[in-house]
Amino acid sequence: MTRLPMRDVVIIGGGLSGLAAAYELEKQQIDYTLIEVKRHLGGSIRSVSRDGFIMDAGPFAIADDLPGDWMAELDLAQATIPLQNKAVIFKEGTQKLVDAIVRRLNGPRMMRMAVSSLGQLGQRYTICLENGLMLDAKSLIIASPARYAERMLYNLAPEVADMLRTYHYDSIHRLSLGYPTAELPDLEAPGDAAYAFIYETHDDARTPEGYSLLHFGLRFSQACQPEALIGLLRQTFNMAEPAAFYDGFWQEADALSSYDDTHDQRVRDMRAQLPDGIALIGSDYCMEPPRYEGVHRLSERIQQGRDAARSMIDYIKA
Repeated sequence: MTRLPMRDVVIIGGGLSGLAAAYELEKQQIDYTLIEVKRHLGGSIRSVSRDGFIMDAGPFAIADDLPGDWMAELDLAQATIPLQNKAVIFKEGTQKLVDAIVRRLNGPRMMRMAVSSLGQLGQRYTICLENGLMLDAKSLIIASPARYAERMLYNLAPEVADMLRTYHYDSIHRLSLGYPTAELPDLEAPGDAAYAFIYETHDDARTPEGYSLLHFGLRFSQACQPEALIGLLRQTFNMAEPAAFYDGFWQEADALSSYDDTHDQRVRDMRAQLPDGIALIGSDYCMEPPRYEGVHRLSERIQQGRDAARSMIDYIKA
């Protein structure tokens, strides 16, 4: 097994919370390494361009409470436009937020690297990767969904791993469709649990002139093909073939079991049982549900990352 040099902080997970932590450490000139198992950073946040439409594979409608100072630092103060339901959307897709953070990060990144286990040797933490590499760190920020954090913490913090094992997730496709605005029917959602949310914009920043972008949250299994979902929508709303479409599905995007009456206390208990020098952050550990009626609360995920970074700075300097 190859052991790499000691880091001050290792961040496991390159979603929004992990990136916010990395950005805070970057600003404070703290040594860190970011580990991400996927091919890209941002977690479920990803935007694509299809025939003149900018579509989001993950969060589309965003709660209008993003931290103004932070957005200004990232040159994003004018990056959003209003949407219904007290929400906003990013003019160039939500990935604009991720890209703005990533451009400001200079610390090492280990992409497509899976963490198999975490341990502790004296005053340092060990991070074992599935490819045989081992890292040492003075502190850890775990910014991973519960189903992965549970496996990492199985030996290091078994009580926390047991609590993380209770999480399960909703199964929501985020299907974007482009249509001529003049052809749009009434899009009131049917009284059916399969329809999680529906949003629409015809802003020129996101669509060709004369067209609208529809964003549906559809509760179906991951195996369901986008063509089948489009067929269902066409039948339900009497719509023609879309001019463009994109289907996004992220297994850990929507935690279900965690957000009940005991959730806040459970998160506090998990964090209290972690060894000193470890933070657990991400959408699974928010104090408020990270999504309501299809609107994503990104501000708490961002603040978790900032707070975790500051906490780890205090820990390693103590």
